[in-house]
Amino acid sequence: MKCLVINLDRSTDRLNQVTSEFAKIGIAFERVAAVDVSSEPSNFPAARRLTKPEIACFLSHRKCWQMIADGAEQYTAIFEDDVVFRRDAGPFLSNDSWVPRDADIVKLETFFGQVRLARLASIGNGHSIGRLVGEHLGTAGYVISKAAAEKLLQRTKRLKEPVDLALFSPNSLMCARNTTYQVTPALCAQHRFLSERNTMPTIIQTAPHHPKSVTTKVRGELSRLFAHCRNGTFWRTQRVDLSLGWTPDARPAGRSSQKLKPRG
Repeated sequence: MKCLVINLDRSTDRLNQVTSEFAKIGIAFERVAAVDVSSEPSNFPAARRLTKPEIACFLSHRKCWQMIADGAEQYTAIFEDDVVFRRDAGPFLSNDSWVPRDADIVKLETFFGQVRLARLASIGNGHSIGRLVGEHLGTAGYVISKAAAEKLLQRTKRLKEPVDLALFSPNSLMCARNTTYQVTPALCAQHRFLSERNTMPTIIQTAPHHPKSVTTKVRGELSRLFAHCRNGTFWRTQRVDLSLGWTPDARPAGRSSQKLKPRG
């Protein structure tokens, strides 16, 4: 599986760090130059409430989606340059045989909280996968299909919300249209959530809090309803704590050579 890493040209320290992370798991990656808000003013259509860093971040991910849409791979992994991997992440990034056939997106990271997932299925090496039903933001690591990348490019000709909300918030109709899975235990996390001191500040500004209008709330509830109907996940869900047992040095229980389960 091809792995793309978004990295600003001026962030050489972060490139060195992420290079070390990929070396740790024995996986190669391709660097994608991030859109730099300080040197690349953009006239890309976007909602007024979005900040310049949010727009730059979204356009950086769109840049990856375009590469995937133009490429031949069925599935590609996208990472931001502050990602930290579990030591057992390598086998999952070396091929896509474990990815469910109907997956548009597979979220690989954790924010160390609880998420709501549909029925879990083992994918080998002590990991499971289930449809992501609730909100789980962040875009530090995810797998996306070529077909989904093509659809997202068409649906984001005008940016309406930050990229992680568009992909992973059930209040977003764009998210509701995708079939999204979550790996547990997660394969990666952002560096800033692993360190008490924020020595590697993220290039992405946290989304500001905007008061929600009645219309926005109604649209959010309709998006949730649409997603449940589309995925058949009204009652068959469970809360999964993605913080349990997660450390960068975590290894699978038992034999690390356990084969990954084929997609079904």
